[in-house]
Amino acid sequence: MLWAQVESRIKRYIRTGTDLNTTQTTYRNVRKVRKDISSVRYGYKNEEGFQVQIGNNTSIAIPMSMLKVCFGALSTKTGYDGKFFRHKFPDQASDHPCHVHIVGQILVKAKLAKWNGKAYC
Repeated sequence: MLWAQVESRIKRYIRTGTDLNTTQTTYRNVRKVRKDISSVRYGYKNEEGFQVQIGNNTSIAIPMSMLKVCFGALSTKTGYDGKFFRHKFPDQASDHPCHVHIVGQILVKAKLAKWNGKAYC
């Protein structure tokens, strides 16, 4: 599937209010769909993506560029998992390890991946 198709599917299924929880999590909901995600620390430059709640009062930004990289891992032998994410996005993983499953659940909710308990494929 081409990235344009993947991005279109993500935008169709992931909206403000989308529940990204697994059976082990709470509070993981999309707060906003944004077109202005910027971060000097992470290198985001006015990107499109999502603001996702990760706790009672905390949220993280998930830009489309991150989703594109992680979607690419689905076609590998090991799929997308925490090891892949920590390698590609060490600062984000260090700051908020929940990035791994939020990205994975976005891909699941967009019907692009399945979660097997250890990895997304």
